[in-house]
Amino acid sequence: MKKFTVEFCKSDRGALLLLLGVTALILLFGLGARELWGAETRWANISLQMLQSGNYFDPYLKGAAYYDKPLPSYWLIAATAELMNGLSHWSLRLSSVIAAWLSVWLIYLIGGQLFNKSTGLIAGWMLATTFFFVFWGRVATADTLTVCGVLASVWWYWRGPDDTRIGRYTVFFLLLALTSLFKGLIGFILPALVLLPHLLSDGRWKRHLNFRLCAALLIAGLCYMTPFVLSHMYGAPTYRESGLGLVFQENFVRFFKPFDNLGPIYTYLVYLPIYTLPWAPFWVLGLWVAAKQWRQVEPNTRWLVMGLGLLFLFFTASGSRRSYYVLPLVPFAQLIGAWWVTRYIAQRRALGNVSGPGWAKGFGLAAGVLFLVLGVIYPWTNGGGGVIRFSADVRQEATKSAPWNQWRMVLVEVDNKLPMYLQNDGGAFYYVPGTQDFPTTGDSATFMAWLEKSSGQRWNPDRTIIVTQYHDKAKLPLNFLAADHTVITTKLTNGARLFHSRESGSVAFIPHVENNVVENVVIPKGNIDYD
Repeated sequence: MKKFTVEFCKSDRGALLLLLGVTALILLFGLGARELWGAETRWANISLQMLQSGNYFDPYLKGAAYYDKPLPSYWLIAATAELMNGLSHWSLRLSSVIAAWLSVWLIYLIGGQLFNKSTGLIAGWMLATTFFFVFWGRVATADTLTVCGVLASVWWYWRGPDDTRIGRYTVFFLLLALTSLFKGLIGFILPALVLLPHLLSDGRWKRHLNFRLCAALLIAGLCYMTPFVLSHMYGAPTYRESGLGLVFQENFVRFFKPFDNLGPIYTYLVYLPIYTLPWAPFWVLGLWVAAKQWRQVEPNTRWLVMGLGLLFLFFTASGSRRSYYVLPLVPFAQLIGAWWVTRYIAQRRALGNVSGPGWAKGFGLAAGVLFLVLGVIYPWTNGGGGVIRFSADVRQEATKSAPWNQWRMVLVEVDNKLPMYLQNDGGAFYYVPGTQDFPTTGDSATFMAWLEKSSGQRWNPDRTIIVTQYHDKAKLPLNFLAADHTVITTKLTNGARLFHSRESGSVAFIPHVENNVVENVVIPKGNIDYD
């Protein structure tokens, strides 16, 4: 197997560094040039509201309580934003990128623990060049964080599966607790399911039934509860949602009585192969070989197959199914594929065929395609306009008459569409839900009078930017404000201009420069009532 490593680099360390370097390049290049996508808007708005309000214990979306996910995934984004001098597309996505990069490293290590370094290296390259894994690794959600946490737990277990010291137990359960704080209790469930076949073999589970395990589990449980306790103690007394209540709803109610995401029972049978492209054929072949030679294959291979099978059955048994829920299965499927490839190479070498297929060239080609598609083409088609250009245009226009930190933002929801986020160094933005009966005709004075009455705050009309969302540029919501406001709309992205397509976007109404006679007057921010 050492000859295979030489195809990549002259040493194991060099091969690993090459893998991690290429992975970082694929994940990072063009990361800040792509527009917000899907759920990223939710993570952006919640994190930005935390940063601007200083309230890190009560997540809000559209001005309303939204404890759909535990707090740490938002905290990671907020911490990164503080380190990078503000929330940007980079700071928003960086925690996911790091988690994806670590996942590639971890699957390399797990492959080395179970089989050998060559298998780990192949698994690492397969995962690093899996299209949907890289795609989601560049998206600001909690899904890649969950994948990384599951792999970290499995890696730590395999460092000493028979070790019963309290320190080993404590680290293992702390990893489970942290993973569960990213998206939900699947952080406990998924590693347990993967490792269950190994624990049951040879009565191994019996040696782990001791007080040290119970003590470590108690410590991890207390750590898991800490963010919820802090939220209860230091959050707003009027906050309307319970974090633990949402944990029960999202992890138990949704599993047995799903209320959304109702995919068909064959969802993962379709999407697991899709989410492991272009390497899906190899793990399918691996499963077939392992099943055919079940008694002859290595015990670790049997464990890996059974662990993947339990994960698949768990997700299929849940009534709530979506394509990307299959992400935690992807690394283990690719590890089975790497086992088959390693076995195939060994068999060819035993027959005297020392050349074999160009695996190094294949992985290099896949990495190049991913780099081109996700790092260059996709960001370019999403660039040139959209929220990135919109934010810059609004700031440029507003700072003609006053420093950026003196402006207040009012975000008005129209047709259940959330306006794209705008970061301001001043007061936190104020949301007007679409359910409120805000004026749709009249003039600016009418709207500002309604805003003061509904919010219970005083607003300086010369320092207030009103932002909303539109479907048709010819029919802008709140267009009556254009009489005494400068109108800034979202410019088309490169892709939209290339294909002559229409895009919905955001529109900002900024008071005319001539209205702002008094320069550099600091407007009191007041207290923001998010409820």
